[in-house]
Amino acid sequence: MKRILLYILTSLTLLIIIAIVVGAFEDRTDYSPINHGEAIIFAHRGYVNSTVENSTAAFSKSDSLGFNAIETDIRSTKDGKLIIFHDASCKRLLGIDANIDDLNWNEIKEKHLLYKGKKTENKVLSLDMFLNQTSPKKILYLDIKNTSKTIADSLLSILDRHPEHKNIIIADHNLLFLSYLKINKENIRVALEGFNKGKEWTFYIIPKKIKPDYYASSMSKVDENHMGFLNEHNLIDKKITYGVDHTNIKKVFDLGITNIILDYHHSMGTLDSLKSKIMKIN
Repeated sequence: MKRILLYILTSLTLLIIIAIVVGAFEDRTDYSPINHGEAIIFAHRGYVNSTVENSTAAFSKSDSLGFNAIETDIRSTKDGKLIIFHDASCKRLLGIDANIDDLNWNEIKEKHLLYKGKKTENKVLSLDMFLNQTSPKKILYLDIKNTSKTIADSLLSILDRHPEHKNIIIADHNLLFLSYLKINKENIRVALEGFNKGKEWTFYIIPKKIKPDYYASSMSKVDENHMGFLNEHNLIDKKITYGVDHTNIKKVFDLGITNIILDYHHSMGTLDSLKSKIMKIN
């Protein structure tokens, strides 16, 4: 408990220092939500019911289903290459008994990804490769799985190399990491993950200049009181909810949630029909 309190106090102190240094309590340009009032339905790691997640095939399949938004995961290799990969371990997806951050890019770039234990034609994508093959019109939710200043600087450098991609949201639980990104790239869009029911108070203590553009949480961490808070503070369009599938999609409609990261199942109907149901409620 003492360590948790120390971490909170340290983080708050650093945020205050950042606020003073960069004038974070001053107003900043407000960037309108990417969706301009329309519901966003992200394909969770692409479409993964028939092929390996976070792969060229999974993203291509989500395109064919009509998804205009993709959620994917970013990790770093030992030598600092940012890649599209979810797990800390390589065992499930590459069959290698090692962690991804213990391996260099050259050690994995020619390895084939596994789907249910079987080798596929897909290989690990670097973030550069992913952006090169993805339409700039796509809305991208990049879930950063491990953070550091080095990773932040690499990410900023990659985004500078791909200025055509203007619809990117960088997501993480680490507010200091997100703040560093915003300070160094004013027009970047970030999402604070872990903004769950009961955590609404954190909204008030974040300096305005470095406030996240989106607030994300698991579907299991959203209730009517939380939605009431979002409505009161005009944050509905800035809320992104993950952990959504065919078992809880009705709750999405009931609560009036707008933006979701979806594990799509054919029983849900078409994406257009899902968007229509969401927008009718809102």
